[in-house]
Amino acid sequence: MKHKYGTFSHEQIAFVKKDLRKSIFFLLLCVDPNTKDEFQSVDIHAAFHGLLYRIGGLNSVLNEPVELVDVISLLEAA
Repeated sequence: MKHKYGTFSHEQIAFVKKDLRKSIFFLLLCVDPNTKDEFQSVDIHAAFHGLLYRIGGLNSVLNEPVELVDVISLLEAA
């Protein structure tokens, strides 16, 4: 995949996608009424803003693909 500094390999993209999914699912566990007690020590707001920061950086590097707008807006709505 081309980006503003060159290209990413398929493996790099797969790793980033997997890592972002893990972060999203972790946040979901942190706020789910059935599991949130296990994650009381997690600063949800800091984790959420960190995730948005990472996605925003990815958005910039990938020359602002439209798909990331949906991802960010869905996360904000959740």
